[in-house]
Amino acid sequence: MGKKIVPALLHLYKKGKFPKLFKIIGYSRRNLSEEQFVEFVRDIIVKFTKGTITKEDLEKFLSYFLFHQGRFDDISFYKSLAARLGIIDGEWSVCSNKLFYLAVPPKYFKGIFERLHDSGLTIPCGPDEGWTRVIVEKPFGHDLKTAEELDMLLAKLFKEEQIYRIDHYLAKEMLQNILTFRFANNLFEEEWGNKLIERINIRTWESIDVKDRGSFYDGLGALRDVGQNHLLQMLALVTMERPESFEAESVRKKRAEVLNTLIPLEEEEIKQKTFRGQYQGYLETEGVNKNSKTETYFRIYCALSHPNWKGVQIMLEAGKSLELRKEIEILLKHPTPCLCPQGLHLRNKMIIGLDPREGIIIEFWTKKPGLEYKLVKRKFNFVLRRVTERVQYVEEYEKLLLDCISGNQVLFLSTPEIRAAWKFIDPIIRAWEENKVELFFYKPGKKFTLDDLLA
Repeated sequence: MGKKIVPALLHLYKKGKFPKLFKIIGYSRRNLSEEQFVEFVRDIIVKFTKGTITKEDLEKFLSYFLFHQGRFDDISFYKSLAARLGIIDGEWSVCSNKLFYLAVPPKYFKGIFERLHDSGLTIPCGPDEGWTRVIVEKPFGHDLKTAEELDMLLAKLFKEEQIYRIDHYLAKEMLQNILTFRFANNLFEEEWGNKLIERINIRTWESIDVKDRGSFYDGLGALRDVGQNHLLQMLALVTMERPESFEAESVRKKRAEVLNTLIPLEEEEIKQKTFRGQYQGYLETEGVNKNSKTETYFRIYCALSHPNWKGVQIMLEAGKSLELRKEIEILLKHPTPCLCPQGLHLRNKMIIGLDPREGIIIEFWTKKPGLEYKLVKRKFNFVLRRVTERVQYVEEYEKLLLDCISGNQVLFLSTPEIRAAWKFIDPIIRAWEENKVELFFYKPGKKFTLDDLLA
């Protein structure tokens, strides 16, 4: 809440994006008074803004916050919340829209969903007013089975248009720019696929370690934490076919279609094409089992059966305690034989950068000035903005919250996307849990090469 939601709400407030009638109600098991909760939010804002917010703005923002104490497992608290919301409706003389954000561990999802439904909190006033929506944070299940169970529960209690499943990577500016770059221009799209592209490398290396998330992260691992969602969504954006429009139904359908063509790896392939590692010192993290085999790094080689992408090599890679590097690297094909200096077979490369640099680089070759025929690498270089102009997480959640309020689901995951991702990931996780792929250990900050992994 302190790192993402409250700062994102502050940004929306400062940009004038709050509805005219608007309240934010914190619901928690903690026995707080409303004044204590508001002070809790005040501390978050002061820390986030480093004291730069004016007193007037701060007090105005805090005036939107209320608090309702209640247990997750007792429906009487939900009914009392419903009564309180009814009082607000009476004061406003409207039937208000309701957005429920579940910022809780996944183990509480089922009970909260059921009690929201049973208490009547999710019932709209009518077809044209008083909508109700729920935001669900990842992880969406622990595997395909639990993801399907969660989804069946949601489908029983809510309509699909009420459910907003967050993968905050989809709200990153550069990932939103992928579809614009591809479909709003006529540079590469005509040949985009196996006619033009030889290999796709997708990586999210983080310089930070697990920090204070040991008890949450242990048993989850890098593949479930970022591979099953972030990296596969990045792959979907690069490889999906042109949607009919930028409407949610059309875009989500195309993302799901291409993810469903991921070719599952057989056991022998998993042994040869997947790698998992753990940084040295992870076992000393508070909350981590001293004999833990949880991976903090992985690399997977895979492919798509989609006709446009047959034969294209795909590499997915993520890890903690590495050099900061988040990007999609696309290696373009070159005709054979290459009309290049003798002994060289040059290729062009495209890099879509997320962090620490946001932008697109296209590498190409030119003749170096002079009498001899020597080539030099050049770059078309688009920089979206400086790193200092971006606040991690805040802008993504700002966009997601605003889209949820406005009813735009394009940046939220659909059921088919989640199921397709788990179908591909599940066999790999099972093989790793059975120790069919050896866990290697690496020094924090280490850079990996293929030789390192095959050693």
